[in-house]
Amino acid sequence: MLASSMLATGMLLLPATLQAQQAPSPNVTVQERPRPRYDPLGIRAGSYLIFPSVRVDGDYDSNVFAAPNNEKDDFALIVTPRINARSQFARHRLDFSAFAEIGRYNDFSRNNYEDFGAAATGVLDITRRQKLRLSLGAARRHETREEPDAVGPNNDVTKYWNLVADLAYRINFNRIFLQPLAGVRRLDYEDTGNINQDDRDRNVYRAGLRAGYTISPRFNVFGQGVYNVRRYDKTPNDAGEDRDSDGYTISAGTEIDITGILFGEIQLGYSKQQYDDNNLDDVTGFGGTGKLTWNVTRLTTVIGEVVGELRETTVTFKGESASADRHAEIGIDVTHELRRNVLLNGNLRYMRDDFEGTDRSDDLFRAGVGVTYLINRNFSIDARYQFDTRSSDDNNQEFDRHRVFLGFVAKL
Repeated sequence: MLASSMLATGMLLLPATLQAQQAPSPNVTVQERPRPRYDPLGIRAGSYLIFPSVRVDGDYDSNVFAAPNNEKDDFALIVTPRINARSQFARHRLDFSAFAEIGRYNDFSRNNYEDFGAAATGVLDITRRQKLRLSLGAARRHETREEPDAVGPNNDVTKYWNLVADLAYRINFNRIFLQPLAGVRRLDYEDTGNINQDDRDRNVYRAGLRAGYTISPRFNVFGQGVYNVRRYDKTPNDAGEDRDSDGYTISAGTEIDITGILFGEIQLGYSKQQYDDNNLDDVTGFGGTGKLTWNVTRLTTVIGEVVGELRETTVTFKGESASADRHAEIGIDVTHELRRNVLLNGNLRYMRDDFEGTDRSDDLFRAGVGVTYLINRNFSIDARYQFDTRSSDDNNQEFDRHRVFLGFVAKL
């Protein structure tokens, strides 16, 4: 499958669930299904329910630098506090969340990181036929060692700021609906040691429109067009390249909602990204993105997902600079409720990255299994295993990796 920028586009869109009032949705997975004996009660504060939690993971990693040889293993302690505040208004919605994730490695402290961030999402019910959604988010994150643009093992991990603002409006005219959208994203990278990361700082702007027709309450079709503008702070960069670009995606798709059994969205389309620098190859192609959830029984959920997008990159290979990372992936996730408080999970995922303008392509296969035990409404424990293997035209980017996680969660 050829990748496109449709994943980033889809994240801006107003979900179909916003067509209804804030009643509980029947479209829940086995993992999300209410369990009165094991769900946290939260803390009521006026018109809000507040759900604080903290997760502690022990992580064994057989190849902490995702290296092709001379692999180094290590143990890490990862602590993740989180708080979610959910509004309980009769109409409208205004939810807040905040998180932190702190990772500390036993032997290789240059892998240590401190991620944190906050977000707010509001939905305004203008009328029964019109809704407006605004999402704001700010987070400081880090690049993991297997990412294509990650720095080498002799440096600390790269840290960056990710700021997002998305706006979407939906209006229904009987069976026809219109959904304009707009969004902006700011990425600001911190220098890593003596490596200057200012070349990667940029803004991404998006604007588009989805128009659709509701065939039945369980099925609609739509067409969509989104235009994007990508602007870098430093142009040209240290390599003399102008990475500014403009692009668009035109797609068609369907939203499916067979209540409680099969629900999700699929779209296929054509994308083009054109770069200001004549030495960087323009990227065009067909692609698709989608996610379908199938509740096979009340005890088993299968989720299939396809992703296609154009990612920014500064990868070079054999002296050639990639204009973009054409990323595609397909995955399947299965969750089974063995007992009311015991959940089993298995997942498979295949990812491909084609670095446009170079001869490099990467193929990564990931497989994982896990089990979660809900002790009571306040505590749970889980164990997970994950295996990654990547092949590449660049021999220095190939690796095998085994990871084992043991987790403990406390929540109110």
